[in-house]
Amino acid sequence: MSTYRTMREAPGRLFPARVWDAGWSLSLQADAAGYACAPKRRLDRLEDYREVEAKIDGPFPQPVDVSTLGLPEAVVAKFTPLTEGWSVPLGLNLTWDDVRAIEVAIDRACLSPNAGVPRGLIGWAERDVYHGTGADAADDILTNGVDMSVCGKGYLGQGFYVAEEADLARSNYADFSEEGEGAVLAMTIRAGARILDLRNATDAKNWTDSGLERRVGQDGFAALARRAGIDGVYDRSVGGLAIYNPGVLEAIRPDGPAHDAPEGP
Repeated sequence: MSTYRTMREAPGRLFPARVWDAGWSLSLQADAAGYACAPKRRLDRLEDYREVEAKIDGPFPQPVDVSTLGLPEAVVAKFTPLTEGWSVPLGLNLTWDDVRAIEVAIDRACLSPNAGVPRGLIGWAERDVYHGTGADAADDILTNGVDMSVCGKGYLGQGFYVAEEADLARSNYADFSEEGEGAVLAMTIRAGARILDLRNATDAKNWTDSGLERRVGQDGFAALARRAGIDGVYDRSVGGLAIYNPGVLEAIRPDGPAHDAPEGP
């Protein structure tokens, strides 16, 4: 089957991406300028190139860690490094054999909800997260910051729990506030935060090896986690991220549009 340019006015998306029902996509691109391809010419049919550039997207907001997809090492080596700050790894000068290996790997990944997720140190850097609470508690956090001493014990122990999406923070926490009207705060996880994402095999092993999993019910658990070098842990099964070190949270602010300024007399 031939793939032709369908978006001639959009140089970043010259050829349509292949999309899987499970939320994965593979964008293959090539052109005379700006792409790692061969030949470096503007051809109308993608299959006429010997080598193409690729970007893989998964069913999660983080960039895909191609090293976790079970690809041959020679294919992984053709991708740019995955680093902090939302870098997007690109496959450079991929042959069609390489592309077929990637397609097979994505087919497998569709059967595993954890496939391709990067380590939390990278995948959560500079991401916005959300905390739902009561209006009074939200005001106190905005004024004084997060006080770990008043944080309760959850599935991942004592921590300041945040969600990936504002709607989840609102529906699971703010709407059930005992203070009446709830509120949602947005905040940013700073680069360098030592987050473990339990969808990633390396992070999951580090969490197990730390021994903290057996101590989540203990008082002062957040301090234990910080001493073990862990600022926070994400577990997909509970849909939330437990923060043990509030120092990794930046720019705490109310979520939602700003109120209109009052009109003058």
